[in-house]
Amino acid sequence: MKQAKVFLSHFLIAIGTISACIGAFSWLGGSGYSTKNQIIVGICILFIGVVYAWFQMRPSKSIQILINDSFPLQVEFGDLFEKKGVVVISVNEYFDTIVDNKIIATETIHGKFIDRLFKGRIPELDNKIRKALNNVIAEDASNRVIGKKKRYPLGTCAVIEEGENTYILTALTKFDANNHASIPLSEYGAIIQRIILTAATVANSRPVYIPLLGSGQGGIQKSAQKILSYMISQIEFCPDVSIPKGLHIVVYDSGNKNVNLDNIKSAWLSTVK
Repeated sequence: MKQAKVFLSHFLIAIGTISACIGAFSWLGGSGYSTKNQIIVGICILFIGVVYAWFQMRPSKSIQILINDSFPLQVEFGDLFEKKGVVVISVNEYFDTIVDNKIIATETIHGKFIDRLFKGRIPELDNKIRKALNNVIAEDASNRVIGKKKRYPLGTCAVIEEGENTYILTALTKFDANNHASIPLSEYGAIIQRIILTAATVANSRPVYIPLLGSGQGGIQKSAQKILSYMISQIEFCPDVSIPKGLHIVVYDSGNKNVNLDNIKSAWLSTVK
């Protein structure tokens, strides 16, 4: 019903604009139309109105939201691993590097990051992570059977360089004794704040790309649309830092049927009026 009203609104705007132009032309000296010509013109107006309304109703592929004056926030569909600049990668609290569909699933961002960028180079990745976390106090987990033996606080960021990009590996998920991942909602906002602070430090004149946090395996048990809305609301309350080239939330293309960016922007605008 809401979409029908929006479509009708766009349709009437187009009809009104075209009709006004034709009326002005006639008033300025255009000759009267025959009945046949009036019908043809009427059909053309209706056709153009429908096309315009349909065009306006197409789902947006990206939107921009003005969170504050420090950085623009862009939400877009795409592939995180095709972006150039500073890229945030969500990982587990151990910063594991074993992609076996037990510790790390191949279809998660964590798994794709390792397989796409460091396949066959795991020791090199481990060394980069170890250096990045050298000054971070970790909890001993020596009784863990598989995987790394140090547990880091959620929100811990390991900044590593690879190729043209800077990657911020961020501890997002906790593991239980059976390696089942979960995200404590109470810590979600603090995690995002730490990511933003870290990104602002390393971004310089580069854009920052961040995935939809919490929508994957073991994530927040809500729809992608609700998670995106919640994520934006948390970003709003982040410290006043500067990211001149903007923060981009990248929603993976294959999941875009569950996310409507126009609804996200409309909801945001309604809250800031």
